[in-house]
Amino acid sequence: MAATKKETVLDFFNSGFNEYHVDYRENSVTESYDFVIKSGTSRIFLKIGQKRWDDSNRSSIIDFLESKEEQIRKVVLDNQNAILRMN
Repeated sequence: MAATKKETVLDFFNSGFNEYHVDYRENSVTESYDFVIKSGTSRIFLKIGQKRWDDSNRSSIIDFLESKEEQIRKVVLDNQNAILRMN
């Protein structure tokens, strides 16, 4: 069975950020798809806007996240709570 977009993104984070715990949730208030990276002392919320999510397939959402990986990694390594809007 083909992986869903959510599973594909979780796999991306679990392979690239495997030392952290990553959760997923849909946020109806902000109309975003949130991936929460927990380092133990901090939480980073990656908020992918609904339009970007809906307009992407599994491959293009990974391409997008790969283009933002340096920015994501910098925030994770700062080890402070943060919210990254990925629209």
